[in-house]
Amino acid sequence: MDTYQKIFEKILQEASEKAKNTLSEEKIKDFLDSTASDFIYETIPEIADNIVSSLKERSEEQLKLVRDYQKGFINRNTERWERGFNALEILIIVCTEAGEEFNNTHREHAVQERNIQFDLVVRLHARACHISSEILWLLKGGFADAAHARWRALHEVAVTALFLLNHGNELSIRYYEHEAIESYKAMKQYNKYKSRLSIKEFSEKELIECKVARDKAINKYGQDFEGSYGWAADVLNNKRPNFSNLEEAVKLDHLRPYYKWASQNIHANVHGIRNKLGLAEAKEDVLLAGASNSGMTDPADLTVLSLSQISVGLLTIYSNMDSLITQYVIKELGSNIGELFLEIESQQPLR
Repeated sequence: MDTYQKIFEKILQEASEKAKNTLSEEKIKDFLDSTASDFIYETIPEIADNIVSSLKERSEEQLKLVRDYQKGFINRNTERWERGFNALEILIIVCTEAGEEFNNTHREHAVQERNIQFDLVVRLHARACHISSEILWLLKGGFADAAHARWRALHEVAVTALFLLNHGNELSIRYYEHEAIESYKAMKQYNKYKSRLSIKEFSEKELIECKVARDKAINKYGQDFEGSYGWAADVLNNKRPNFSNLEEAVKLDHLRPYYKWASQNIHANVHGIRNKLGLAEAKEDVLLAGASNSGMTDPADLTVLSLSQISVGLLTIYSNMDSLITQYVIKELGSNIGELFLEIESQQPLR
């Protein structure tokens, strides 16, 4: 199968030969004698345009070949990890449906009680289920490192939800009203780069309205409220709290090493470009630029952990026999998924 690079090189060679054939000896001499020939700037755009046109013409056939290969890989990857993928998918479905049922059952009562905590944790749980589904698709597609990076987001959502659950409705109101702080920051940053982004700026009226809401929140809760996690400053007795403080408060700070590890797949540090989950079974140094059928265990196991934590936490808001049983079911479903992935990992991979 010809790669796009091979096609590119072939087209480039054809275009170059064509350009040479159309040049007079005088132009060739001028080109060779000049260190900064105008010919370069006149000819390169024409050659590039021809290459782009040719690539587009050949793309349908090339894309079919690439997509057929990708389908084959996904089938082989799914075959290898099928038992693990199935177990994880069942857990995600159960947690999603449990959240939906819990919301439908208790929403009216929560509204009557003005239970902001319920509303926010339900929404965070829905987001956790969504992220978990994204992780599963990334794993099936062979992108363990991307799945690991998405777990980082899932962990943040779970920690935030559990932190809200550990405190009363007042903290949830602070969390909700902190949006005024973030919105004003975002609007100012948006306007700062309006010219370079070629976008329409927020009007002075919109900025003033947002600033009024922001100032009102700060006046209500104090200057510490302005920080990124200012909504948690009071309950933590910390003027400048951060996410790690939330982890400690909900006793999930032992996951900080995994969180930092997952961050390597987001930030452009050296360790992140040299160490990949997708190369866990590689016998030599490889530049991974696509999918791999290795490294699924850790992202899957961590997803089970965080999704189970937030799901069980949600069900404690209004506890009854049904919610207690569902909590137990979720714990049981997730109890051996990590071991199942480890077992599969120890077996010879399918190529």
